[in-house]
Amino acid sequence: MSTSLNGSCLCGSIKVKLNGAPIKAMLCHCVDCQKSAGGPYQSNAIFNTSNVELEDPKGYAKMYLVPKEQTGSGFEKQKWFCSNCGSPLFNRPMKYEGQKSVVKTGILDSAAGFEGSPLDQLKPVSELYTKDRPSFVKAVDGAKQFTEAAPASAPAPAQ
Repeated sequence: MSTSLNGSCLCGSIKVKLNGAPIKAMLCHCVDCQKSAGGPYQSNAIFNTSNVELEDPKGYAKMYLVPKEQTGSGFEKQKWFCSNCGSPLFNRPMKYEGQKSVVKTGILDSAAGFEGSPLDQLKPVSELYTKDRPSFVKAVDGAKQFTEAAPASAPAPAQ
């Protein structure tokens, strides 16, 4: 994988640069991700927040704070999005005191010289909350399956 990846929101006003390799890439089928994505799951990659750079010259990046009573972890979660086009950008679970960012891989742009879907740059190595996965969505080949959240000891992606 490239040492950095770039992404943007739908309107192109917000640019995101991801430095270094992710901690892991995964799909999440939890009800929160389904509602946020408007679909059966979200494709995510966890990065240290210090490795996520945001360029937002128009000030469109906004944050919705999900109350701890509505999260599976019991901690608040910041959901960052573009207020102009509505694209979800990343979450920051306060379980990790904002030190981890769960980036929505749908914002990725293709890296120079990379052929194929930009999402192929961060193939999921695990699937979370499979208990909420609809029957018409099949498991990702080779991805570890977790009925709820992955344990802290779950493997990171091979690089």
